[in-house]
Amino acid sequence: MLKKITLTLLLSLTMTAKQLAPATPDWLDAWYRGYNVVYFTNELPQTVMISHNLKDDRFMAVTSYDFNGNFYQIEFNIKYGPSPKQEKMTLLHEQCHLEQLVTGQMEFEDHGKKWQACMHRLANEGAFENLW
Repeated sequence: MLKKITLTLLLSLTMTAKQLAPATPDWLDAWYRGYNVVYFTNELPQTVMISHNLKDDRFMAVTSYDFNGNFYQIEFNIKYGPSPKQEKMTLLHEQCHLEQLVTGQMEFEDHGKKWQACMHRLANEGAFENLW
């Protein structure tokens, strides 16, 4: 319950009345920062480029990085025209990938046991409440 209140407070401080408008990179950045604090103990990178520039239609979103850990990017594909709820779920999905990148716990399989454990943890902590 405390996490839900904290996230609501964080998001309300970073957003205005346009909450029902389609997500823009500014909204995605606000959601990223809020989720980082509440669900990832603010341990994910603070400077992640988030955009709607993904052109590869095989993916709804992709997380990428340089091998030195100096650059992280989450790109969404606007072709899928997701709702704000879908973008929030996808962002959390990508943040689990990012968590693996920054902790050095990458698996051979993109959605392996460690990534799945992150998603289960988020579900158990209520991150997807009112999103599905």
